[in-house]
Amino acid sequence: MKDTSVIDKQTDCLKEREQIITAYKNKDYNKVQELASNYLKNSPYDYEICYLLAQTEYFLKKWSKAITYFKIALDFGYNVAESKYNIACCYALQGNSELAFKWLNDAINDHPSYYYQWMEDSDLSNLANNQNYLNKLSHYNRDAVTRHSKWLADIEFFNERMRQFHFNLFENITEKDWDDEINKLEDKIGSLKDHEIVVELMKIAAKVGDGHTVVAPPVSGDIIFHKAPFLTHLFDDGLYIINAKNSHSDLLGAKVLKIDDMPINEVANKVQTVISHDNQFGIKWLLPLALNMPELLNALKITQNKIEYKLEVEKDGNIRTLNIVCNDELTSDFLESWLYGFYTEKGWSKMSIKKTPTSQTRLEDPYWFEYLPEDQLVVFHYNQVQTSPEESESEFTHRLTEFVSNNKVKALIVDLRSNEGGDNTIYQPILNGIISNEKINKKGKLFVFIGRRTFSAGMCFATELEKSTNAIFVGEPTGSSPNFVGESGGVFQLPYSEIWINASNLFWQNSYAFDKRKFISPQVFVKDSFRDYYEGVDSCLEVVKQMVQGKGD
Repeated sequence: MKDTSVIDKQTDCLKEREQIITAYKNKDYNKVQELASNYLKNSPYDYEICYLLAQTEYFLKKWSKAITYFKIALDFGYNVAESKYNIACCYALQGNSELAFKWLNDAINDHPSYYYQWMEDSDLSNLANNQNYLNKLSHYNRDAVTRHSKWLADIEFFNERMRQFHFNLFENITEKDWDDEINKLEDKIGSLKDHEIVVELMKIAAKVGDGHTVVAPPVSGDIIFHKAPFLTHLFDDGLYIINAKNSHSDLLGAKVLKIDDMPINEVANKVQTVISHDNQFGIKWLLPLALNMPELLNALKITQNKIEYKLEVEKDGNIRTLNIVCNDELTSDFLESWLYGFYTEKGWSKMSIKKTPTSQTRLEDPYWFEYLPEDQLVVFHYNQVQTSPEESESEFTHRLTEFVSNNKVKALIVDLRSNEGGDNTIYQPILNGIISNEKINKKGKLFVFIGRRTFSAGMCFATELEKSTNAIFVGEPTGSSPNFVGESGGVFQLPYSEIWINASNLFWQNSYAFDKRKFISPQVFVKDSFRDYYEGVDSCLEVVKQMVQGKGD
């Protein structure tokens, strides 16, 4: 028989743990110190409480004790980068700059987001104000004055930060090939224009072979890129103009044939060399964005002039050539809205279509659902892995699953075609709600729409559904892989050109360890055709309607 005194002691221990957490939330640090010190005598492996005690000692300015407990948490593998960073802060506050530097450097290597954060942290001001440590932690030639020396410093900085921040820089490119690319670019500085150097950096980043490692096009400064007065979409039957400035509205619905006399297929082959991607469908998604930047086209020797070129299009059976001048500057707002699929701008028009599918509406909303009474279908539009300010994930999931359970519903559709990602730590309530709903987690009752824009955290969610539900996948292959290298913690800025770059710094294993697939393939492949777009037909939805027709709820 189990000794009841032991059970009572374990129960008391759990209560004491809850008291510690409550006291910490209430910032009653003296109470935390007292309770946690005693608690850890009986539960020495509780790394969370150990970490809370370390933070408590920090707030009480007991630097040595804080260091001791942060190191214990570190030994247990808990909050590794955070523990190292906090140890650095404690050593700095003790006046030990050498040890502070060592631990800070280790923290940055583990989590690149600290690379800039520490410079603004008053705890580490003795390092930030010391040129020696500043140079060690943020090394580049600060004395560059000529164009050549500044670009050389930027390229060297790019090389060092990529090596430091990227999860596995040489997974898809050998170190020798990487070094050769860097050296070739440094040798060509004098013969290249500024925008051509930027595009060469894009090429090198694309060779790394993942969709999150990106050299962002410049949106400010002397090297700012421009954008064309129209936007395209790559359908399975061609590249068509679907948005345009009002001054170019006659191009809406036109098929692009050539740019500066180069056939569009050749153009696409050249442009895809600068597109960072996880797979070929990621290229299909991002190609229209790259084509929108005239500097990029010029650097790739597609066009003769930097912001001007000839465009050959076909519309209503007529082929014509016109001159395009790209005077509008690229902006961060444009890039963000394009990536999330809800680009709108004053003075621009969208191509007129016969009707707008609901999947093309409310794209700014992270999640929403609709009921199609005639078909008894619920369509859950999951556009971004972000929390809605109006309704949390848990609240939304409760409303969604209650509706499904209490109404005539033949099937639930989860639409991930516009989900390029967000924060993959917040979707668990939604995932749990779908998995646990016995009414719809059955073959033929649950469908998932995927496509080229299913990426990053959206890809994580798709993989979880594939792994844990009975869903049938419909649409195009995804724009990323079930397991991928991603995250945006490795963001850095080149010191002179001020170009922003992201180095993927984390590996996300959402599927099984041996899963090497490049994408999730749909069981039901649906082409993305211009005719369907013009007609306003959501082909994926129509396919599912056919599949569930005649089934009961």
